Amino acid sequence: MELKKIVFMGTPEFAVPALNALSETRFKPVLCITQPDRPKGRKRKLQPTPVKIAAEQLNIPVIQPEDVNKIETLDQLSEIAPDIIITVAYGGYLKKQIRLLAKFGCINLHPSLLPKYRGPAPINYALFNGDKITGNTIFKIVSEMDSGPIIFQTQTEIEETDCYTTLYKKLSENGTENIIKVLKNIEQNGLVTNKQDHTKVTFSHKLLKEDLLLNWNDTAENIRNRVRGLAEIPGITASFKENRIKIIEIEILDLISQELPGTILDVGKNGIIIVTADKNILLKKVQPAGKGIMTAHAFSLGARIKAEDRFHNGF
Repeated sequence: MELKKIVFMGTPEFAVPALNALSETRFKPVLCITQPDRPKGRKRKLQPTPVKIAAEQLNIPVIQPEDVNKIETLDQLSEIAPDIIITVAYGGYLKKQIRLLAKFGCINLHPSLLPKYRGPAPINYALFNGDKITGNTIFKIVSEMDSGPIIFQTQTEIEETDCYTTLYKKLSENGTENIIKVLKNIEQNGLVTNKQDHTKVTFSHKLLKEDLLLNWNDTAENIRNRVRGLAEIPGITASFKENRIKIIEIEILDLISQELPGTILDVGKNGIIIVTADKNILLKKVQPAGKGIMTAHAFSLGARIKAEDRFHNGF
């Protein structure tokens, strides 16, 4: 069966490559559903979602229901009678009426190897835990979050240089290829699935304010994992002379010092050496409040940092 009527649901930048790629194939969506415009920035001006911007550029009709499960949206979808609904980071719960609307139901792209890291922050958690492998899972949506049967899964290596920003981009681009493969497979073989192993479930939870605060009393490895898992956005925050500083990149050194965690041992062109609970770290990139990302050396010149000064925990 040829899939002709596809509805795409997504909201952030993560979903845009998939929408763009689908639009260059015979799987171009007939409708795009995204979250409503939200106020952003200091002036709280309404901003469209990245998916809305992309859909309008691609001449795909867009709707932005506050609640996608309301009767108005259901009626609109029923009139289309979609073959399949694809969701990528949409950000809303789909009730049974929507899940049963399309011939092949609703499928979702999730950036983890389910059943690992169900929930809203799988990319962050893979880096927090120092994982070496992650991936994408496409599954059929059911009532329980991220628990539906798996349609397709592929692995992605996490490199030592990866942070949230780079891994987000990798998984977004890989997921795009995965979705197109799945659609072709469905046309040829129908929707073939495998149950998740529910005994191996782990969760990623919505990031809270305390998750974004650096603790110098932690180990160097844990600090590095937290930095990688939050760089470059939203960034993990430390403080220096009561000013908030986002820590963007660090390197672990094979040196251990007895000074208090957070103490600065040396300042040079390569960065700033700082004490943790065990090994010292080399601070390489930072983002001071209200400024762009810069080298730690450039920051040290402007902030007049010297040895024996201290960084403190985030606040």
